Amino acid sequence: MFIKCLRQVLACVALLWAISAGAVTVPGLYSAEIKVTRAGAGPDSQQVAEGLAQVLIKLSGSTEVANEPGYSAVLAQAQSLLRESAYRSSADGEHWLQLHFDPAQLDELLQDAGIRGPGQQRPALLLWLVVKQAGAAEDYITADHPALQALLVQAQRRGLALQLPLLDLQDLQQLPPELLWRQASDEVRLASQRYAPDAVLAGRIWFEAGFWFSEFEFGGERRETQRFTPVGELDEQMADVVDTVADSLLHVSELAPLDYRPQGLVLQVEGINGQADYLALVDRLRASEGVTAVFPELLSQGRLRLRLQLDTSVEQLQETLRLDSRLAPVGPMDGVYMPDTGLLQYRWQN
Repeated sequence: MFIKCLRQVLACVALLWAISAGAVTVPGLYSAEIKVTRAGAGPDSQQVAEGLAQVLIKLSGSTEVANEPGYSAVLAQAQSLLRESAYRSSADGEHWLQLHFDPAQLDELLQDAGIRGPGQQRPALLLWLVVKQAGAAEDYITADHPALQALLVQAQRRGLALQLPLLDLQDLQQLPPELLWRQASDEVRLASQRYAPDAVLAGRIWFEAGFWFSEFEFGGERRETQRFTPVGELDEQMADVVDTVADSLLHVSELAPLDYRPQGLVLQVEGINGQADYLALVDRLRASEGVTAVFPELLSQGRLRLRLQLDTSVEQLQETLRLDSRLAPVGPMDGVYMPDTGLLQYRWQN
């Protein structure tokens, strides 16, 4: 059955997005990564421009953004928009240049250029994927499988909020791999309900006569089901799948507002030391009067960052949270709302 280490790696990610009820804040939209021959000095102008081009595809939600009238003017500002750069090296000796661009300045330039985008809060896409190797029974795909790796890379390229299921006992009982292999649409829909995604992508991959083949089904509660069979090498197939889904999920109407900034108050909480803490905090926030939505942004080393949407004042929310002894204001801001950042900081004391 699905390997234990993958469950451990993905459990935190799936849990983080499971509460989002159809939308999550996608990290890394203002960052790019370029493969280089060696780690060296600062990036040259061509590399910076290439990195910004990647970012513009993610922010706009479209691979056709280069055709927008204001695109060239934004790209010409690449060097001034660059804020940080660093190199990383993989275990097999490959080198990557990481570029991080200024969100506020880039948002302003995009709005001035009239380039619309889906924003940072994007539809959550749940992926179910099963694979069949020669001479073996069908099973859920493993973390190191090249198809899943390719899907994750392509989803990052397009800025998709790709969510993976926990594949715990409940998932495996509701949707065993043999059912997914038979493309049991009703069972996929029922198993997906616990994650409340905006859309679901279910696929099967197999190796035959020296070639990889795949079939996918894409749909959701409010979306017409699409079925497609990509062609080409495995990487090409996965890129085709992601582009097809992203073009549907990230399509922006010409009437959409020119607003790239995510909405809501940022709440950062230290001391989240496990699943129980996480669920208790989220339940507490959801039950708070005036909180209409909770969007997760980051969970790292005991620090959880959430974005809250309110129909009350921030001051009233602070008063509500002050009544809970498990939440203590921390940091230089002492839990006080800062108009320039919209950030509240607390420590969880469960």
